[in-house]
Amino acid sequence: MSGGGKGQGFVLMDVLLAVMLFGLGFAALYGLYESSLAEAAAAANLTEAANLAQKGIEDLHERSWPENFALEKCLPGGRVSGQEGHFQWSVASEWGELPDVLDVTVEVRWSEGRTGKSYYLQSIYFIERSQSADQAAISSTKG
Repeated sequence: MSGGGKGQGFVLMDVLLAVMLFGLGFAALYGLYESSLAEAAAAANLTEAANLAQKGIEDLHERSWPENFALEKCLPGGRVSGQEGHFQWSVASEWGELPDVLDVTVEVRWSEGRTGKSYYLQSIYFIERSQSADQAAISSTKG
């Protein structure tokens, strides 16, 4: 060949360099894809936990407080627990410092990878304590 062969094609090193750069770019994009999948799963778990906690509060609104106490859906000074899917939930309640104020907290726990996660939803209710205790006692003797 004559000396005018420069610039007529790619050298093997040029091709290898281009393939290596393409591979690095692809690896970076794949890493971003993996982390976005993990974040999407974490967001889905948090959303499901929030919905489950909200459902726990709404379940208490379906009945009167004496019925909730009699059916042990909510125990003042105690805790009611259960499980739904891979979530564990509990409803804890305490009488507040003010008379007839019930502090209700729904906690939802789940594991995500190697760490445990939790979501809390708290609500405060005004309940006439003497009346609800009397009605709960009457309801439990009827059943």
